[in-house]
Amino acid sequence: MVLSARFKNNGIPSMDLNKTQKLTIKQLNLKIENNEYVFEKLNCLTCNSKDFQTLSEKSRYGVIMHVVICKNCGLVQTNPRMTKDSLYKFYENEYRKIDQGLESPNQEFFLKQYNHGKNIYNYIKQITGKPIKKKFVVEIGTGSGGILQFFKENDNKVLGLDIDREYIEFGKTKGLNLNVGTIEKISSLDKKPDLIIYSHVVEHLINPLEDLKKIRNYVNNNSLLYVEVPGIKFLEYSYNQDFLRYLHDAHTFHYTLTSLKNCMKKAGFDFIAGNEVINSLFKIGRIDENYENDYDLVIQYLQKLERNKMKKFNVNKFKFLIVKNLISILNLTNTTAIAESIISKKDNNRNN
Repeated sequence: MVLSARFKNNGIPSMDLNKTQKLTIKQLNLKIENNEYVFEKLNCLTCNSKDFQTLSEKSRYGVIMHVVICKNCGLVQTNPRMTKDSLYKFYENEYRKIDQGLESPNQEFFLKQYNHGKNIYNYIKQITGKPIKKKFVVEIGTGSGGILQFFKENDNKVLGLDIDREYIEFGKTKGLNLNVGTIEKISSLDKKPDLIIYSHVVEHLINPLEDLKKIRNYVNNNSLLYVEVPGIKFLEYSYNQDFLRYLHDAHTFHYTLTSLKNCMKKAGFDFIAGNEVINSLFKIGRIDENYENDYDLVIQYLQKLERNKMKKFNVNKFKFLIVKNLISILNLTNTTAIAESIISKKDNNRNN
């Protein structure tokens, strides 16, 4: 039983698409129909349960996508989802073109990453109480490396890893230290990272527990891990207040701060700070198999979001417009960093 009729698999996208996206989605659908991309069903990552409730049958692009929530722990996940080999091919051939609507990387995308790098830097600085300087910073899923460019300009040594060769080559033209590859390459480094950045990557991982446990072997006890994923419980302020607009074909898991913390502590990381956006910071800790069940809160949140969307007067949209206009004013007056600090402090007090 899906959240509402809008979530049924009818091939209709929930957003406007450009020519590149439409053509690539057509190619993707053909590969799925011809079984070139294989799907598999799995137990819940967090609690190993098989008891799921269906939320959606399609992605925001109108492509078939089975999104379910675990009734035992509340982790929202794509299940069945592409196998590792199929997902890797999807990233090579369709992902960037659908996600960015671009045939190839460009300067605009790099600058967007760069500005986001500034936000990440300021968030970590605010949490730790000190600037990030003379550190070794590694980003997994770096794209063209724009985020790392900001850290490099602030006197840090950087390394970026990504499986998209075209984006890596673009970033190298900026003088960045980037390589094609995944986290395994960190194991061969002479120096262990002081900070690892996962910006909108963990939601893509086939098995985040496996990758995160590997990370523990590649870092020092005082190393930090920054994890940023799109938060389900922040949807009244993002994605046009629409859970369907949030659902991306490439995402295998869909987190709240609670479900992310469940995953991280099972992988052996202790929570330092975080919010429902989700921006979060972790450090190495002990492996903890206990988890907090987030099912009721997530279901209530999504059902309320969908009910509000159906109303003529959408409270969430009104709140979103206020926030959007406020952000515009903050950007114009150069006071964004002050607002981010205040919001972060409130979120951390609420979630600690």
